[in-house]
Amino acid sequence: MRILVADRWVDGYLDETTVAGGVRIRPTLWITLFPVDGQYFVRAGGPRELAAYTREFGVQAVARKGLSRLQERGRNRRHVAVGLGVILPPDSPGPSDARGTSSAPGGDPLTVGTTVAFVAPAHPAGMERVVLDPRLVRTRPRAGRAPDAPLVRRARPATSPPDVDDALIGWSPASGAPLDPASVDRLVDWLAIEWQGPRRDDQLLRATSAVATRAPRRQAPPDTRSVTPAGGRRPTAALFGLGHYAKTQVVPHVRDHLDLIRIHEVDPVQIGTRRNDRFTFDTSPLPCPDEPTDVDLIAGFHHTHAPLALATLRRGAVAIVEKPVVTTEADLDELEKHLDAGGRLFACFQRRYSPMNAWLRADLRLADATEPMLYSAVVFEEPLPARHWYRWPASRSRLVSNGCHWIDHFLWLNDFAPVRRQTVSVARGGTYTVYVELANDAALSLVLTSAGGSRYGLREHTELRANGVTVTIVDGARYTAEAGSRLLRRRRVNRLDAYPAMYRDICTRLVTGAPGDTAREIRATADLTLRLDTAATADAGPG
Repeated sequence: MRILVADRWVDGYLDETTVAGGVRIRPTLWITLFPVDGQYFVRAGGPRELAAYTREFGVQAVARKGLSRLQERGRNRRHVAVGLGVILPPDSPGPSDARGTSSAPGGDPLTVGTTVAFVAPAHPAGMERVVLDPRLVRTRPRAGRAPDAPLVRRARPATSPPDVDDALIGWSPASGAPLDPASVDRLVDWLAIEWQGPRRDDQLLRATSAVATRAPRRQAPPDTRSVTPAGGRRPTAALFGLGHYAKTQVVPHVRDHLDLIRIHEVDPVQIGTRRNDRFTFDTSPLPCPDEPTDVDLIAGFHHTHAPLALATLRRGAVAIVEKPVVTTEADLDELEKHLDAGGRLFACFQRRYSPMNAWLRADLRLADATEPMLYSAVVFEEPLPARHWYRWPASRSRLVSNGCHWIDHFLWLNDFAPVRRQTVSVARGGTYTVYVELANDAALSLVLTSAGGSRYGLREHTELRANGVTVTIVDGARYTAEAGSRLLRRRRVNRLDAYPAMYRDICTRLVTGAPGDTAREIRATADLTLRLDTAATADAGPG
């Protein structure tokens, strides 16, 4: 498929996959209205920022990060567009009726060959084909083009479009946010005024490529990484979600342990056209029944983690799941059943794998259990872009998205002791203040905020106290243990070292057949986090 990137049509992109009633459309008219900003983290990449990152994380980590951000430049350019087109056959029938067709908001069936108008609220500047939610599509538009007409792409409208609702800009059906049908209707009605035929500065694209949602990997003899030291085959793995984290942490650190054969990413622009032919690339968000793998690495949108993990466990495979493991109580209940029945799941809470854990256990003498732990953390996160997917209702709050790291670490250090009580409050600026007390008298005080700036991402100041000793951890990298006037230990580590250690430990346990996380451990972290999030939402009130 061809996509317009930096005002140039680029061939070789995969098509989006039609799922959940989505409609595939071949546009005959595509009018770009304006860019969508605030969807992604976009780095300036100046010399000061580069120097700060290099000092903190090292050359290799910065190189990976820089390459990943360069690959995302095309993805970052999103626009609101309107157009006309013809419905093409889907990859699979939608769920709306017995004929396998979806319906527009007015009730008209969206059948193959139907001429429609559409709104694309967060898309490239032009696409040869597009898959849209039915709520963005209208039948019987007052403007029209012949079904077999080539694509006319208009870089800017010739007439003034109506105001576009802010909720429509950047909207995604995956977000869980409502969509006002009137906001789509106004743009579709405006098309009859805007489209009076081609203009001199319009671009013409004759669509000829075939639909392809999957790019198979090159079949080749396995290299040494596909064979275990004992001579057996490494477990095969599929990755779900090729975002920045997956590119810089998951893929580099699992390939020495697992045979990564397939990557699922719903956004064709994120996959790009220069694809590594050692992997099969697929835009489907769902597992491939014709190519099952031993392991699923789940790193997509947060609300997809649990459903994908459940699908993995149901077929008897192993799930390696990034945080948060669940975003709903119903998913947690279902996941617990499968884990109790023997399912193997490994949760990726990297704070469990820092070398500092051994030091603080020894320095605080936690094994003695003579005095409860007091765990206090102040966490300064980077401000989220206004339309970032972490803000989706489906993702829940930043307590679920990021606060779960400190909640899990506290519970893990206390062997997941039962919670005696918990409170949470939310300040007007969005600062969360959490207090948790366990049955063993250990207490957590967590302040989570996006206020302030940072030279290199997330900042934190954590103090742990027990048995007359205070351990101070700054930014996950600087460790100090003190007892009165005595300095017990002072160390510095690269905080990114926890990631390769985590994947090495998880993959070793996986290959040797060791059990994953227990249902008790998963429920302890997830249940407390979700309850705190529910209370925080009530405390914050509407908006």
